[in-house]
Amino acid sequence: MVVRNGPKAAWMNHTNTKITFVLLAGGKSVRMGEDKGLISIHQNSNFLTKAFKKLNIFSKSIFVSIREEQTELYTNYIPKTSLIPDKDLPVDGPLKGILSSYLYLKENKLSNDFIYFLPIDIPFFKLRTIKRLFDVYNTQTKPIQGIFYKSNSGLEPLCGIYSSAILSEWIKNIFLDKIPELSLQKRIKNMNPEPIIMNLPSNEEYNFRNINTKKDL
Repeated sequence: MVVRNGPKAAWMNHTNTKITFVLLAGGKSVRMGEDKGLISIHQNSNFLTKAFKKLNIFSKSIFVSIREEQTELYTNYIPKTSLIPDKDLPVDGPLKGILSSYLYLKENKLSNDFIYFLPIDIPFFKLRTIKRLFDVYNTQTKPIQGIFYKSNSGLEPLCGIYSSAILSEWIKNIFLDKIPELSLQKRIKNMNPEPIIMNLPSNEEYNFRNINTKKDL
């Protein structure tokens, strides 16, 4: 995506591009009634392509976490090499997509020290909302486990920067625990050292909202 010269382009040039992006698109979209990632927004655009183009401003390293059965449809919009199908893990929900993505990137030597996850169903997010977490990441001088937002609804675990170190630890634990913890909120709160939690500005919450039904569009 071409970024024209101007104020917006200037602040984007300072973004750290060593973080890998992963769009989480493997949800079953029960309330929507069809795959959220492929919902049309404008002419020739859907949730998937809109988010992909936006994130392309920040990094060329962008992947999409999906269920295996979504592969054929999604290759109509993005290269198959950018797709990460879920692995056979003893967990479900977003945690499965996050850990499957970490394993895929590690196995294919595509991983960085941190992975920036973003859900597919917040297509109207502001660029500054994404960049703010980058800015905080770039100022850190000590090891961190993650950086996340807290909105009026509570902790937002699906839009955040996770360290590869904590994801590696979680992978080991899910095979040791009799009943693996599925709640990302609880896992984040138990991170050590504590993660960085930032308040999401109130004027960005509307664009940060999840689109769960067609009435939300």
